[in-house]
Amino acid sequence: GNKVLPPPPLSQSYGTSSNLFNELSSWMNNARTAVEGGTFKDERDIKRARDGIDIDRVGDMIEKYKGELSSFPVPPSVSFCHNDLLSANIMSSPTNQIKLIDFEYGGMNYSCFDIANHFNEFAGGTDDSKPDYSLLPNEEQKTTFIKAYVEAMYKGEKGEEEMEEIVEVMRGQVGVFEQLNHCYWGLWGVNQGNTEGTTEFDYLNYAMARFGQLK
Repeated sequence: GNKVLPPPPLSQSYGTSSNLFNELSSWMNNARTAVEGGTFKDERDIKRARDGIDIDRVGDMIEKYKGELSSFPVPPSVSFCHNDLLSANIMSSPTNQIKLIDFEYGGMNYSCFDIANHFNEFAGGTDDSKPDYSLLPNEEQKTTFIKAYVEAMYKGEKGEEEMEEIVEVMRGQVGVFEQLNHCYWGLWGVNQGNTEGTTEFDYLNYAMARFGQLK
């Protein structure tokens, strides 16, 4: 986890498409079994999950966001993504060189999902299960980040008007993926809580906080 690694070459067997929605579907099935079947390790967690998680709504929201993505003029691009860009995985050297570490969740995915994940991770919560969503970057900061991303990607190859259009589309797609990202890590939290329990880390509380951001 602490070794600085570059992104693996795409020639490795990552494929050229995202597995996000297949993964969400699989995690959704597992989470539904855990919540509706009451398979958590203790009675308190069984009750908390049943009372606090509307698993049907989560499934409906995933389908809603999937439909919203299809409404954009261009489909979201796929690239190698880190998929877990919280602050602990972003290292800055004395010369201000930025390096990413811990590619445990790395693989081919929608690049806008990776950006959305980075934005959502500003809320924290991976240490105490209590994300603070007042810490998220505002809309201007998000747009500034996406604009810098697009400028670095195209390196002056596009005109100003076309660049603005690309930024606008990406900002919209990132917004949808911010919601899907809450579904992703919320379902992860349910399933982790089911397999590992919630004594060392309250996965259920984290999952419910994530689901609470869906809109």
